[in-house]
Amino acid sequence: MISEREKIRARVVDAQWLRQNVNCRAACPVHTNAQGYIEAIAKGDFDAAYDVARLPNPFVNICARICGHPCEFACRRGVHDEAISIRALKRAAADFSAGGMRHGGTMARQPKKNKKVAVIGGGPGGVTAAHDLSLIGYDVTLFEGSEMLGGMLYKGIPEYRLPRDVIKSEIDGLMGEGIEVRMNTLVGKDVKFADLRRDYDAIFMAVGAQKGRGLKIAGIETDGVISGIDFLLNINLGYKVDLGKKVVVIGGGNVAMDVARTAAREAGVSFGGDEYGYEVALDVARSAMRQGAAEVHLICLESAAEMPAFKEEVVETKREGVVVHNSVGPRRVVGSHAKCIGLEVVKVLSVFDENGRFSPKFDEGSENIIDCDSILLAIGQQPDLDFIEGAVELEMTGGGFVKADPRSMQSSVHGLFVGGDVAFGARTAIEAVADGRRAARGIHHFLSGQVDEEGHQPKPRLTPLRMHKMPEGYDRVERLEVPVLPVDRRTGVTEVETGYTREEAMKEASRCLQCNKYPMVDEQKCVLCGGCVDICPYGCLKIVAVDRLEEDDRVDQFAQNRHGLGVNQMIPRTDGPEKRWYAMLKDDEKCIRCNLCVERCPVGAMWMGTYEEAGYAGS
Repeated sequence: MISEREKIRARVVDAQWLRQNVNCRAACPVHTNAQGYIEAIAKGDFDAAYDVARLPNPFVNICARICGHPCEFACRRGVHDEAISIRALKRAAADFSAGGMRHGGTMARQPKKNKKVAVIGGGPGGVTAAHDLSLIGYDVTLFEGSEMLGGMLYKGIPEYRLPRDVIKSEIDGLMGEGIEVRMNTLVGKDVKFADLRRDYDAIFMAVGAQKGRGLKIAGIETDGVISGIDFLLNINLGYKVDLGKKVVVIGGGNVAMDVARTAAREAGVSFGGDEYGYEVALDVARSAMRQGAAEVHLICLESAAEMPAFKEEVVETKREGVVVHNSVGPRRVVGSHAKCIGLEVVKVLSVFDENGRFSPKFDEGSENIIDCDSILLAIGQQPDLDFIEGAVELEMTGGGFVKADPRSMQSSVHGLFVGGDVAFGARTAIEAVADGRRAARGIHHFLSGQVDEEGHQPKPRLTPLRMHKMPEGYDRVERLEVPVLPVDRRTGVTEVETGYTREEAMKEASRCLQCNKYPMVDEQKCVLCGGCVDICPYGCLKIVAVDRLEEDDRVDQFAQNRHGLGVNQMIPRTDGPEKRWYAMLKDDEKCIRCNLCVERCPVGAMWMGTYEEAGYAGS
């Protein structure tokens, strides 16, 4: 008998498995076929790569620079050594595409619907929804309170990370027929929210979360304590902020890093290198450096391993001279004559409890004071909904955001849809784009009466490959770090990341394991010789008796459909000469698509197939 401990969990290779198993595509909020554009780059076809990358993403050129790249965190190559530089390769596709910067996806324009939709907010979520709705055939009016579209792309992300000409070109290319844009129009002041409810058939609200969260410690009202978000808004709109010479940034995210970096650039700080480096907190810290602060300290509760900011952002922040203090928390603001002169801090023993909940514990008695002229708070953001003026009663989440159906973006108010930061808290640009696409689809279904089928899942298919060969040495090529400007050449607005050359991009792309390709077995031909198992360099394949399998309804149903027997019926009841049933198992996390198993099979039972999708999620 096989003990429960020795049982093996197996899954059927079906449409759901195929869809989830291309990790980079599954992790992307708009399901970009990253593997597809990377494979095209490896072959030197940058035009095809760009077309694949922009198919589901109208902000492809922007995301190529500042995307949170969840695809990279999911990349299977990272199991073997280091993940593919997927975001940087998207930029290479944009940089070397012969047609130059092109815009939007490939949705066909549909006939006019004679219905009107208002979009509040001109950030990536609002612009994406307006673009998609106009193509579907709705008349869209986009209300933006400032003089420019882009939202926090303009006002929150420093120019050294995202050049303003890239933002303008991208958004200008999306503002086509059917979209009326009203700049400098504040809803609640220049136009009443109640009037929009009366005059439009549906509303999408994507106003972001542009208010920085406060901190409940003594002295927080002291002059010199500033919201990091307010600081970035002022800097990116061209205003000078006097911080003094010594600044403390509180926060452990990317925005905090940008704030600190921005403040140092103009001060002539001598930068030192560090192989480690750290989202809002990073932006704040780096921006502070660029504003002329001679000394910038960043404190965060988390240890270096726990920080929420991206590793590469931390690296660059520390290289630019920001001093990062991990496992340190703020205790009180020290003031003199109502002016900030320091921050009392305390060591942090732990941030999370045994269940992973936020519950910091401090080392009482370890307090000390960091002298400073200014303190920048970069500890989170919240929405400002004063413009609604009681016109509707919205259901809110416990965190203070508008509650929304994550599939349709519908709020608790009939005809009002929400997305982005105002609904889910701080979001990356690609998440906002995904929200805008879902909202456009949700609004269309709401106004047309159509039903959203299965979340608009693409149709998968597995096609046999006549020939499959991976690039020479692909499994031994080390990850190429993305080139950046030397520290001594970085100014306030110069783009720090310079990107790959064509040759570097092709070399990095050659590392891709092509997870949409699968070695498969024809059970009618297989003679159970075990040759494929023996030759696999990573031990991916196993041939096991069915009594080794854990009980699983889908596996059982597969056996019933294919052979007319359930798994339990396939288990021999005696040690006699009964027919024995076996299963071929493959650990896909280990597979490097080398094709050796296919080449080794003496009876041609193994074959390589490629997974393709008809259409794409978010279209």
